[in-house]
Amino acid sequence: MKMTNLFLAVCSLFIASVGITAETNKETVKPKEKTMSTPSVSLGYVILYVKDVSATLTFYEEAFGLSRRFFNDDKGKAYGELETGAARLAFASLELAKAHLKQEIVAASLNKPPLGFEIALVTPDVPALYARAVKAGATSVSEPATKPWGQTVAYLRDKDGHIVELCTPLP
Repeated sequence: MKMTNLFLAVCSLFIASVGITAETNKETVKPKEKTMSTPSVSLGYVILYVKDVSATLTFYEEAFGLSRRFFNDDKGKAYGELETGAARLAFASLELAKAHLKQEIVAASLNKPPLGFEIALVTPDVPALYARAVKAGATSVSEPATKPWGQTVAYLRDKDGHIVELCTPLP
């Protein structure tokens, strides 16, 4: 066991001292040193607070073709998740948020400026998904356009007022 730990430590030091050359900008990038106390972190889900979780799940299923993973409604304290790949997109009712966080939540609304964030859905065919979403009731913010870096991007607002970016994978 001690030899294995020693071997791993030597390998980590070697990798950290050599560095990695990034292809995109030719800068040397050194990996962050991990210690035994460094937790492993990954994004599991993003939660948007909405008035009606069931209706929002249905909208995202129709507009973007996402699959429902989970839904529970306990007398208005509702929560639901959609499959989106490595991380899930989740929705919680304003009532559930207030119960958990012990404070009021600022809800998104189509009648107000958008909140200070967006969710991005990556797709190989932005124009087709954009058309599908608008047909399902999304509000157009900007139509699909190819950016100078080669990515096609469009912006919508969902029925709750959240900004949704549709984009192709980065080249």
